[in-house]
Amino acid sequence: METTLALDKAFNALVYFAERIKPLYLTKAIKLLYLADEMAIKQTGVPVTWLNYKVWKLGPVPEDIYQKVKFAHHQHQKGNGSNALQHLEVSTPPEPLRDGILLKPAKAFDDAQFSDYDIEILDAVIKQYGKYNSDKIIELLHQEGTLWHKLVAANNLEQQFELKDNRSDYIIELTELLDTDYKKSAFEVAYQSYLMQNELI
Repeated sequence: METTLALDKAFNALVYFAERIKPLYLTKAIKLLYLADEMAIKQTGVPVTWLNYKVWKLGPVPEDIYQKVKFAHHQHQKGNGSNALQHLEVSTPPEPLRDGILLKPAKAFDDAQFSDYDIEILDAVIKQYGKYNSDKIIELLHQEGTLWHKLVAANNLEQQFELKDNRSDYIIELTELLDTDYKKSAFEVAYQSYLMQNELI
């Protein structure tokens, strides 16, 4: 699985969260990433990470992040250490939890990829949602009117989820939140810049 600017920046953002929210579990962590991107795009038209979020039973999920953390956790369980990820240490918490994966920083947060505004968004997400557990955040993201809820309703995914197929390939289009021409323009300019930078790595 290739590393992109979006993935690298997202893992760095997870370090930022993990330094400030203890304990931090995988489900909550990836929901906080989504909330940061949603908040930023609502305010300025430009997300923090450029991740794609799929519609899964427990809310929006950046599949690449999820799979990389799950793989690292699997390696850890096999006794191969917890160094499968550059940014984070993963482990199984002492008490049995549905989530099951604890995240801790493997290195200090690097702010080189982040604007002051990006950091303000991460701080705002921590302030607003950091105290909630994953179940509460999932409940908020499942509310009627959210992008997740709209896609679930439009594609009858509730039935699929009830049949224990907890994943879908539907991608949440954050661009639906672009409610002014200024934000749409900002998104296009930033997206082209992101694509150009991504080709350079």
